[in-house]
Amino acid sequence: MKLLFVILLLRSTTMMTTAHISNANWYQRYPSYPAYCSIPSEMDTRSIPPLSPNIHVGDTRLAHVTAVIRHGARTPWEKMQCWDDYDEIWDCDLTTFLSPPSPNVIEEEEQNSYTATSDAMFLFEKRYDALLLPQENELRGTCQKGQLLLRGYDQELVNGQFLREAYVFDGSNMDHDITMRLLDLKADIRPYDEPILRYRSDDDQRTLMSGQVLLRGMFGSEFVEHAQKHEGQFPIVPLHVADRSKDILDPNRAECPALNDLYDAAVASADFKAMNTSTDYRRLYTMIQKELGVKSIPSPLDCLMTTICTDRKLPDIIDDYYHKSANKTSDQWDATYGNNRFDRLSKLAIQTEVFPFLHNDAIFSKLGMGPLWAEILDEILPIMEGGDRGAARNKLHLISGHDSTIIPLLASLGIWNLDQWPPYASMVSLELHEFIDGRTDRDVFPSYYAFRIVYNGRVLTDQIAGCPDDHDLCDFEVLKKLLQPFAIREGRKCEATKTTAQLLETKASQLFSSSSGMWLYLGTIAMSIAVGFYGARIFKRPSYHGGVTETTEFGGYQDYPTIPSDDDDQPNLQVI
Repeated sequence: MKLLFVILLLRSTTMMTTAHISNANWYQRYPSYPAYCSIPSEMDTRSIPPLSPNIHVGDTRLAHVTAVIRHGARTPWEKMQCWDDYDEIWDCDLTTFLSPPSPNVIEEEEQNSYTATSDAMFLFEKRYDALLLPQENELRGTCQKGQLLLRGYDQELVNGQFLREAYVFDGSNMDHDITMRLLDLKADIRPYDEPILRYRSDDDQRTLMSGQVLLRGMFGSEFVEHAQKHEGQFPIVPLHVADRSKDILDPNRAECPALNDLYDAAVASADFKAMNTSTDYRRLYTMIQKELGVKSIPSPLDCLMTTICTDRKLPDIIDDYYHKSANKTSDQWDATYGNNRFDRLSKLAIQTEVFPFLHNDAIFSKLGMGPLWAEILDEILPIMEGGDRGAARNKLHLISGHDSTIIPLLASLGIWNLDQWPPYASMVSLELHEFIDGRTDRDVFPSYYAFRIVYNGRVLTDQIAGCPDDHDLCDFEVLKKLLQPFAIREGRKCEATKTTAQLLETKASQLFSSSSGMWLYLGTIAMSIAVGFYGARIFKRPSYHGGVTETTEFGGYQDYPTIPSDDDDQPNLQVI
């Protein structure tokens, strides 16, 4: 028996009167916020721009878009002790719903049962409130770890509106930019039906719901119209997922052990060691120990951003954004630890996490993202190869993933920087444009197709090697040639080159690199012998959400900071 996941419900009856859900209590504690938070004014800068005029380009037709998103704002993805007085309780306004199968499936499966009736529909609302003190959830309230927040709902709703404004048009109305027309609301096949739409996500709550909210922002009025025509039945959109431990929406180190070797090579490199033993690094570590009262922050970026982006109070010493009650007499701190401590700590965390993705010509990213690139090309290449011109083709491929999806995806193209991190609800659009007349300059565009890459409202196409400067479009053969060596599922050379003994030796050498690491190493051995888990513990390493474990203690245990890693009128779309 199949189950439908209905992943969205707002407990609020707030009406949307603008592009954003109105909540006067959001983003009020600080005068400004990091771009990471994706506050409404930041989201408003990310609309998808039209094609820029180009004397080398004739008439074009938009044939396909792959849209890759990061989930919206969320709770911490693990229980953490960020600083000595960190004691947050996370309660959530969004809940997850489960549904029985659709009526037609019920009739098919239960036709010989006395309970068979298509009217027997109901929903389960998952409420994380079953435990009573002293028992409690890991985040202490009603939220799951890593759960999408209402702020994230708002962000993805805006993303859906951006996609609608850019690519959705009414065939009976010719006002829409002719070069950007992709999804015709008047076509025989509805724009949210397969194969026109393919919706792909991993199996995390925050990604599932983010994609659903985006589609709601994109096709909300059409969903209402559908329900009105089908006796209250809202559309059912197929959702393509995989076992979380097997999925390939980010580099899966468990499935491709060679990624472990590439990661180890990155963190063993001279550049990485220099970055993580710098004077500023040690200065910040001293601050963490003496002023924040913890040995290290287990996941600095997550601690900092889930705190400030949800208007929780930062410790005064790292409050660059000056919470209203913060101590502004920080001359002594500035003299001891330098100024801009929040920004320096977050920048160092970003650099440490991003470094393995970029090291050695982004080989980690290329190997890790090869299967996802192959999946993306599966939807694009048949369009270019022609075949049955009358056959329906995929036009929008929506992929809902993580920061660890976007970073290696763009790093594999050579268009990611060490200081960059995708804010909440970041979005990459890969557009396929077809040249449909003879006026296009074949010296610049030798094939009949070109691509454009837009990231958070900025066109990045001309940053790709082989693409012309200051052009929105680049011949698709450039991208195809770039991806060909690694956009594969088979023959990826995923075999580990290190034996188990070598891996243990590598980890041990990292641990012994400092006196505190040595004592922790010896202590871990003793504990492991007692409970029989030494091998599992020593192999713990960052997984970017897709590997053996989810830890962000980059570089092992060291003598410096371990920094790595609505309204009632809108329908509740059911997702299979």
